Amino acid sequence: MTSQPHEDLAAAVLEMLPDGPVEVTGEGATAETVRRLLGGRSAGEAPPRAVVETTGTAAGIAAALERVASGGRVVVAAPVADVPAFDTYSELHVRGLELVVVPS
Repeated sequence: MTSQPHEDLAAAVLEMLPDGPVEVTGEGATAETVRRLLGGRSAGEAPPRAVVETTGTAAGIAAALERVASGGRVVVAAPVADVPAFDTYSELHVRGLELVVVPS
């Protein structure tokens, strides 16, 4: 049986996630598959250690960068429609964030 493309993408995303709570944004097959594979690792009210962003929109990426905990990682698991305007020094470097785009 051949896996669906979103399942392969979700598997690649899981390999990029640090330990700790994870928040998945967006809807659709990739988001639902990542949520299912994460099991109980979803984030509560505290900022998550990682955010998986599945919309690829500038607004979605910007929101993920705001939401993730300092020292955390944002994994974009969708084709990027538009890159948000942000200051890489203050928003990535100072907070110690990693921004990773998974090829889709």
